[in-house]
Formats: sequence, C-alpha cells, structure tokens
Amino acid sequence: MQPTEPALSYDVYQHPKAIAYQQQHPRRSLPKFGPYLLLQTLGEGEFGKVKLGLHEEWGEEVAVKLMRRGNVDNQVRLSKVEREIEVLKKLKHPNIVRLYDVIETDKYIGIILEYASGGELFDHILAHRYLREKDACKLFAQLISGVWYIHQKKIVHRDLKLENLLLDRNRNVIITDFGFANRFEHKADDLMVTSCGSPCYAAPELVISEGAYVGSAVDVWSCGVILYAMLAGYLPFDDDPSNPDGDNINLLYKYIVSTTLTFPDYVSEGARHLLGIMLVPDPKYRASLQTVMQHEWLAPYLIAGLV
Repeated sequence: MQPTEPALSYDVYQHPKAIAYQQQHPRRSLPKFGPYLLLQTLGEGEFGKVKLGLHEEWGEEVAVKLMRRGNVDNQVRLSKVEREIEVLKKLKHPNIVRLYDVIETDKYIGIILEYASGGELFDHILAHRYLREKDACKLFAQLISGVWYIHQKKIVHRDLKLENLLLDRNRNVIITDFGFANRFEHKADDLMVTSCGSPCYAAPELVISEGAYVGSAVDVWSCGVILYAMLAGYLPFDDDPSNPDGDNINLLYKYIVSTTLTFPDYVSEGARHLLGIMLVPDPKYRASLQTVMQHEWLAPYLIAGLV
C-alpha cells in the first residue's frame, strides 16, 4: 500500500521540512532510500533508526524504520523483523500505524510507515503533567479499540507502553512497534511462553511464572498501566524505596503482587474501578478486554457496536 499520490508532483527539496532540515544542517547532503528523501531521526529502535521521509514525487511524509542488515545478523533477529512486517500487513485500523511498503537493499531493510506527527503520548503527558479525565478517556478508548481489533485478528501486541503510542496531527492514538507481536491460532486464551514487554508495563506473570501465559491478558495489564499513567502522571507500583529506579525486575514484581493499588485524589471513582479490575496481578481474575470495553467509564467515547 503506497501513500496517496496527488495529481501533480513537485520538487521535494522545496518541501518546507526539507528546507528547514537543510537550513539546520547546511553541510549535510540529504540521503535517499528508495523513493524517499531522509530527514531527521524520529527515534531509535532495537535494530536501527526511524527517520522522517518525504516521497520524492509528491512529498508525502512517512516514517522510515531503517535497519542495517548487520544489525539483523541471526535468525532470531531476522524472524522478529519478518514477524513485525507480517503482522502489520494484516492490520488496517485508524488507531494502528499503517504499513505502506517494505524496501530491501544489500545493506538495509526499510519499513515504510505512516508518520504520526503528534509525537509520543509519553511526551504529551509530560507536557501536561497528567491528562484531564475527559482527554484520557478519549485516548484510552482509541487504544482499546485498536487492541480489540488486534485481538480479533488473532494477534497480541505484548509490548504496549506509552513510548509505543504515538499521536497523529489530530491528537488521535496510533499504536506502533509490533516487534514483539505474535499470533494465537485458536481462541483468545491460547497460551504463550516467550517473555516480552518492558518491565514497568509487563504483566506480573511474565516474570514470576515459569509457565505459559495468556497473551490477551498481558495486553490488558499493559493498557491498565498506560491508563494509570495518563490519569496520574506517573506509573503505578513505581514507588518502592528498595528499588527506586525499578532496575531490579524481581523486586519490582514482588512489589506489584504485594502492594495495594493507590490513586491520586483527583482520579474519579469510575476510573479507579476500571483500573482496579485491569491491574489485577493474578491473570485469572483480571478483567477481559471485552469487560473493559463495556465499562461505564468508557461509555462516552467507545464506539457502539464494537463488542
């Protein structure tokens, strides 16, 4: 799927962002990758960088996830990249990053993605300290809509966190980074065995259990952590004096399973109840995504008919 082509092409070097980049870096030539002019680095991933790209014929802005083949130098890493591409090809939802193209050369693998110009949700929260409940509810409903769609496609994300949620120009949530995503073949409670996710967002069963886990339940936990951070301005279970930076994973998870969830005074009762049924350490008692979607706190924004 390619970006939409307008009727007339033009000189991409006259694109406002190309001009601004050249003014900031007058001694640099603008590199190209396939038909895309590469500008500033938007972020860095496990195997490479994400660059802002402009299509040379019509100036469409895209995100180019550029990976050196030398960084994808074994079958495990290559399989992870291939799995992400395979997953993205199956997804088409307004709150999930769109895959436009995959370009391969002798030196690079490039994944051409939708550009979300609003930046990371993480930075948006930092700029406001925490989000008003109305704004958080809207963004969370969009997140849940996207995750529900993913699960309906028999896919689990397994690395949902603020840094993997972007905002488009209209401040809508865009779920990205499907490097840890995987398929389940039969039903939503199919078990998985590979531990994934970032420690502060990962469900307790990923570390404290040596057995298999339910992938969809892991995504529910991560969504709960994200909602808590939107409403409170900080992560839950992030105040252990014996592990202030959360570096010790075993201590972090022991703290999670033994600590009662608390809230700032300004978080409403409805939001507290929703978080209370999502952030349950034992996945057997954690709310399903369908239960989350039916919660009255989300009613003003969640599109009718999804469940």
